[in-house]
Amino acid sequence: MPEEQKTAETEQERLADFPRDLSRSFTYLHRQRKKYMDDRLRGYGFVGGMPMILLYINRHPGTTQDAIDKCTVARRTKRLEELGYISRETGKEDRRENNLYVTESGENLVPVIREILQDWAKSVTRDLSDEERILLITLLDRLIHTDVE
Repeated sequence: MPEEQKTAETEQERLADFPRDLSRSFTYLHRQRKKYMDDRLRGYGFVGGMPMILLYINRHPGTTQDAIDKCTVARRTKRLEELGYISRETGKEDRRENNLYVTESGENLVPVIREILQDWAKSVTRDLSDEERILLITLLDRLIHTDVE
């Protein structure tokens, strides 16, 4: 079989498996990052998405729980508050809302979380060139901004 035909068949096989491979890759990377973060932040009392919630509140001071994700975040924000990493203030415009803020203790932890995320990103992309990293994030951004029909 000529080499060109083998390559074409291999590409067709890869494309046939693309939906499964794409989903599996995202799932694997998400789980890998979660485990990496959990292992390194366990001593701070974090579980699940708490580090990412803290980073979000840090970037968006005064955000509401509803703006993040009402159901999933409720227990996590309560735990972050119990640990002293965030505080709640009753909303000035809507007294039913609570605005969330990172405390000094949380502010001290934000650079730690960012460094761990940076280390994970470097580790998982260590075999990619800088150009490949840029291409990867560019392609992922395109996927994020594509409307799913």
